[in-house]
Amino acid sequence: MASTLSKPFTEHPASVGESYFEHFKVAMGFSKCLAGAAGAAFVHALVPSLCQKTASGKICELHEKMTTGARAANAPTAVPATSGSVSSVSSVSAA
Repeated sequence: MASTLSKPFTEHPASVGESYFEHFKVAMGFSKCLAGAAGAAFVHALVPSLCQKTASGKICELHEKMTTGARAANAPTAVPATSGSVSSVSSVSAA
């Protein structure tokens, strides 16, 4: 029964080659970066001349971290980039 209870906490981290605490640290880093990107997007919404590419730059940075190196090698399947997703990120930088 203990393994059934721990499965939601260990199955996904194991699928990317991390322990629960390693995954927690990485995910919290992503969360912090996304919160900063959200703040920059908010500032940009108020004053369009500020933070023009900050949010999209952070999103691209996170995508790079997630899809290269050890995390990409351990991922079960990679999500292919499509022109739609690229234009979505591009539109964020232009917004």
